[in-house]
Amino acid sequence: MEHSPSWQTRRPDDGVRGWVLAGGGVLVFLGLLAWLGAEVQDSGRDPFGVVAVLVTMFLLGVAAGVWHAQRAHRRTWHTMHSVLAAGDRLLGDHSGMRLPPARSSEFAPLVDLINRFAAMRDAAAAVLDDRDDQIAALERLGGLFYCELDASGRFTRIESPDGSSEPLVAVLLGRTRWDGGGTWLGRSIDAAVTGTRGAGGWRAVRDAPELRTARMELVWVQPLANGRQAWLHEVTEPRFDAAGAFVGWRGVLRNAAEPLAAGRHALNLAGAMRVATQPTLLIEAVGPRPGWRVLWINAAACALFGRSERELLATDPVELFAPGDADVAERVGAALRIAQGMRCSPRILDRYAVTHEVSLRLDPIPALDGMPLLAALSLDRLPAEAAHLRAERARIDRMLDAQQTRIRDLELAARELESFSASVSHDLRAPLRVVDGFARLLKEDFGHTFDRVAHDHVNRIVSAASRMNRMIDALLRLARVSSEPIESERVDLSGLARQIVEELQSQDPERSALIEIEPDLTASGDRVLLRILLENLLSNAWKYTSRSPRAEIAFRARHEAACTVFVVSDNGAGFDMRFADRLFRVFQRLHSAGEFPGTGVGLATAARIVRRHGGRIWAESAPGTGARFQFTLDEAGGRT
Repeated sequence: MEHSPSWQTRRPDDGVRGWVLAGGGVLVFLGLLAWLGAEVQDSGRDPFGVVAVLVTMFLLGVAAGVWHAQRAHRRTWHTMHSVLAAGDRLLGDHSGMRLPPARSSEFAPLVDLINRFAAMRDAAAAVLDDRDDQIAALERLGGLFYCELDASGRFTRIESPDGSSEPLVAVLLGRTRWDGGGTWLGRSIDAAVTGTRGAGGWRAVRDAPELRTARMELVWVQPLANGRQAWLHEVTEPRFDAAGAFVGWRGVLRNAAEPLAAGRHALNLAGAMRVATQPTLLIEAVGPRPGWRVLWINAAACALFGRSERELLATDPVELFAPGDADVAERVGAALRIAQGMRCSPRILDRYAVTHEVSLRLDPIPALDGMPLLAALSLDRLPAEAAHLRAERARIDRMLDAQQTRIRDLELAARELESFSASVSHDLRAPLRVVDGFARLLKEDFGHTFDRVAHDHVNRIVSAASRMNRMIDALLRLARVSSEPIESERVDLSGLARQIVEELQSQDPERSALIEIEPDLTASGDRVLLRILLENLLSNAWKYTSRSPRAEIAFRARHEAACTVFVVSDNGAGFDMRFADRLFRVFQRLHSAGEFPGTGVGLATAARIVRRHGGRIWAESAPGTGARFQFTLDEAGGRT
């Protein structure tokens, strides 16, 4: 404690004494004046000398009285000056300083007032220092930055006790959030986590009039100068001047990266649990029987009970179990009260009172002191599902056995087909060549003796033999298509189609047809087989448009959700859709050989190639309107 300078005070009666002395001097002066007047009159002396002496004495008396009064005033002024100097020191940084007791009673109240003021000043300073320490600790530990904004939304102040606000100051001071490149995420952490930003973006924040009178909360991302980003949670309130006019906002900024990550993690976890395949309930310990209630339930549990989440939350837990297993709810409550896990195999009831045997597992969740106990209640239909899976496995095994039998039958049929093809190739061609050869010899040697009918019969024999030979060739091609392995590669279907059309036009140069081939159509498959496929479809279109005044043939594609559909269309003769199921069978024709020549194997070959490439083929038509053959490749992701 510092001490004030020594006090120089006077007694309270010093001023009174001065005036008493002055008054006494005046009275003495008047008395002497009266006495001298009498003496002068009696003695005859000069009265002016006497008067001069008296005046001199009077003036000396007055001077003595004035000097004494001024001396008392100087003492009072010096004492007051000492008090004011001590008060100035108290108002400075001299905490704990007090004035000593006054030696004069007239200054005692003033000294006491100053000392009380000093004590109050020290107490208020201690409170302010403690509050500053608290605010600094909150800002430092909570990652808070104090900020102020003007009425237009520009940041005018950003501070932190440890200087960590410098990166934000560099990009935001003097700018608005949107001028600084910030991206608005929402009006709260929950809104930012769930992505519910609302409409308008920064414009809604800038133009909303209610923000000038209410608390504002924002979550946004601010790019920093070092290439990183700051995830910010801002909470501000409006500021007003002394006249009540709005001047801006003030509040705090904090790092929102961890709350956003935690909220997103919780949201993802809740979403994962909600769509989990195992039925799960979140339960809470409560007082009434059976001692617990359902807080949350996932979709799998709703499906198991055949009820909605709202219904299950309002249902008494006892009613979830079959009548014979109602005590399970009590056992679950007892285990939950002591935070102990349990397992059992009760029967539960669904909406339609159908019982399901399940495996129940209770897993308590660690809780804070004083908080209700929570647990995860998992239900698993393993017993019933195991029996169902065993039955399904037996059924699948039977299907596999039947499939193996079918595969063996198909392999046998394939070998028989190959044998038949070889037999057709070698055994049937020889007698066919004999018939054809002798018919031609008969026509050459004896044709001049035949009449018209005989010539017609011989020509029919030669034509039938030639047609039979072509059918044998078609059957051999079909057999090869079915048995040869597929060598997959990326095939330019548009290029193959152009080559095939050029060959068709070279074989019949007199024909005029409008041919459209969509460019850049490609597919994965066997190049040789895909060429045979397009040859059959384009040859059919060329053949069945031969009688059209202006033939039109097109090869295009359209893209659907799962695959690409290729289309070969024409404006030829067409066919009746009632007989469409016969199109892709061997030797099945919808037009006579007299109208349009052919063997009836081409479309069957095309269908087999498409199936081997994992696709489908179908046709659309009407008599006289042309036909549209459509097919896909690798639609199922596999080939045979």
